[in-house]
Amino acid sequence: MTFEERRDSLLKQALDIKGNGKIYSSFEREFFSLVETVVIEMLEGEDSFFGQFLVRTERSIRYNITWPLATIPKMQGFKMYFNPLLFLLSDKREMQALFKHEIYHIMYGHHQREKALKNKYTTTAVNLALDISINQFIKNLPMDSYRLERVNLEYGANLKEDCSVEVYAEEIEKAIKAKLKDNKKADKDEIVGELLDISKAHDVWEESNLNDDSIKDMTKKTAIGSYNGKAPKDIEGIIKAYGEKAEISWQDLLKKIIPSLRAGEKKTVMRRNRRQPDRLDIRGTLPNSVPEVIVALDISASMSEQEFSKILVEVLEITRTRTNKITLIECDNEIRRVYEIKSKNDIKKRSFKNGSTKFSPVFKYIRDNNLRNHVVVYFTDGVGEKELEYKPFKKNTIWVLTGDEDLSLNEPYGEIKKIETNAVKGEGGTAGLDMIKEYQQEHGRYF
Repeated sequence: MTFEERRDSLLKQALDIKGNGKIYSSFEREFFSLVETVVIEMLEGEDSFFGQFLVRTERSIRYNITWPLATIPKMQGFKMYFNPLLFLLSDKREMQALFKHEIYHIMYGHHQREKALKNKYTTTAVNLALDISINQFIKNLPMDSYRLERVNLEYGANLKEDCSVEVYAEEIEKAIKAKLKDNKKADKDEIVGELLDISKAHDVWEESNLNDDSIKDMTKKTAIGSYNGKAPKDIEGIIKAYGEKAEISWQDLLKKIIPSLRAGEKKTVMRRNRRQPDRLDIRGTLPNSVPEVIVALDISASMSEQEFSKILVEVLEITRTRTNKITLIECDNEIRRVYEIKSKNDIKKRSFKNGSTKFSPVFKYIRDNNLRNHVVVYFTDGVGEKELEYKPFKKNTIWVLTGDEDLSLNEPYGEIKKIETNAVKGEGGTAGLDMIKEYQQEHGRYF
């Protein structure tokens, strides 16, 4: 029998089983034999990473999921559930694409990120954001899969490629609210059900009781075990980043510079109030010597993806040494984006404006927003102005150079460090943003 004949025969059996509610062992054997055929073809071709990942994944049949596949992190490893009625509607290429879809969810840490998003946005917005963020990388998905174009059309959104899950969720949520506002029906749930076609594809993720660190460790172990030198560039970058370590001891370096800086005052019961020393109920103050950290990223055209991925390894090490949030500024010849990060989950995909390099906009932003007490860590290849238009108030800047050039500034107003990026030349892609998000990141954008 051909593959298509086996599939059609199994689909008829699945319909019968759905009708009488009993799953026969013979059906399970034949079904998973067909699945093995698909996996073996992936193992032997360009999709060998995905095939190897699937070999390390437990499989089971489950009729009550609303998507062909659903994968749950469990104590023993990842478990993939199949709804045969939906899965067998796909041809072989579509089945392979569905497998990739599940593995992309895992590699981009979507099981963890979904937990944070669902507390802020509707289920529809979160599920769509998770899917479209990875479906951009996958060919041959079934026709009913959600892609950017479909979401833009159905929800009246204007989503762009290469954005993070968080950006997509926010924009889709706005589109949903706008659609609800235009509809005059009173019952909100009825409106959502009729107009928005809410996907429940990820509902089973809630059954996992593993914490984020356990899922990350499982992902890392499975991905490294599945990698044999072949993988899409973004996933390859994630896997290779697992072994990357920061070159700079950020804990020691920041400790060295921070005690010389003041960041306002903090209340303490260990000191009496200066103005009212007799009032024991009023706390005194102590200098707060733990200022915030600003990380500035040079995203100019001269910065390669290899350099940027290496930079993000260093940025992640900074997040591990800090208890406070870090402000991240992306700048080429002007500031393109400013946002806060606490962990790799918060890192967004690099924006590509490809301007020239200027350092001054960052220091203007610092001046305009009264951030003079912040420590500034500026990652760049070093080629920019010779003089800053806006001088730092203090010498609290750490310049981290990624290239062979020296820093172009005549006066750096701080310390200069270098990191080696040659070691990662030629290594794939945008791992830093997509997944050193806690990756990913998306796309990204775990280790």
